[in-house]
Amino acid sequence: MGRLGLLLGPLPLLLVQICVPASRGLRCLRCERSGSCLEEECASDQELCRTTVLHLWEGEDKLEVVERSCAHPEKTNRTMSYRMGMQIITLSETVCGSNLCNRPNSVWTSSFPRSRYLECASCSSSDLSCERAREQSLQCRNPKEQCLEVVTHRSLEGSLRDEQHIRGCGYLPGCPGPTGFHNNQTFHFLRCCNTTKCNRGPVVELQHLPLNDFRCYSCEGNSTHGCSLEENSLINCRGPMNQCLEATGSDGYIVRGCATPSWCQGLHVAEAFSLTHVNVTCCTGNSCNHPVRDAQPCKGGAHQAAPAHLSFTFTLLIMVRLWGGTVLWI
Repeated sequence: MGRLGLLLGPLPLLLVQICVPASRGLRCLRCERSGSCLEEECASDQELCRTTVLHLWEGEDKLEVVERSCAHPEKTNRTMSYRMGMQIITLSETVCGSNLCNRPNSVWTSSFPRSRYLECASCSSSDLSCERAREQSLQCRNPKEQCLEVVTHRSLEGSLRDEQHIRGCGYLPGCPGPTGFHNNQTFHFLRCCNTTKCNRGPVVELQHLPLNDFRCYSCEGNSTHGCSLEENSLINCRGPMNQCLEATGSDGYIVRGCATPSWCQGLHVAEAFSLTHVNVTCCTGNSCNHPVRDAQPCKGGAHQAAPAHLSFTFTLLIMVRLWGGTVLWI
């Protein structure tokens, strides 16, 4: 018995050590567009809880869509509002850093907020009002909001649904602009201003921006597919995008192209391409983002598909909803 006790003696301590749970990460509510909310433990690289809200207003009628989940640390608070025909679409996203801080609150309004601040021009690609120069007026409802113009081209050779133009009110990171990025596959542009209807005028198109005498390498993918040495190409930079950018996410996804200096801070790249723990470098010399240092394949070498979790603006721009019998593709 003594020998048996000696053998069993360390086991209780060992079991205690095994059963002690690891320290828990941040906990957030996860609510999809349909279904009930569930509590979830965030991944180690997700340090925030988010609440994303889409409102569609037509007179006093309102449709609300809410999503909640964990979020990566690159996320920030932002708002955007614009007109589409007789409707007003408002988008907002808030983030916080404590357990279950994205729980619903009791504040709810059945009518569009009455406070008025800056007046902006407003239109969208959804009803082709931007392309047809049929801008309307929109009163901003938040003192922090500015007049804005957002351009998102996901494929420069793709369909019209890949091209989005929006003008309205908002509070977005990077304002005031202009701030932007372009390569052979993508064009992102954000411009903000703070005087009455300062966002009116012709729709911003990449091909209409003047060349600026800079050339940078362009690619999207990883070092074995999309951004291999053979798949990189030199492009002529346009407009205010006079920096050569290279960005790499934690999954090995790489983006190269021309960018404004503000894009080199990383937040815009993380949002536009849904990269986490993004590493961004920019340089000012021609072709200075040469891909030679990425000639060796990444570990695993598997084909990297385009990021599944899209940015705030792009995710909400492509939400399909029925509202008043009209399919909304915004």
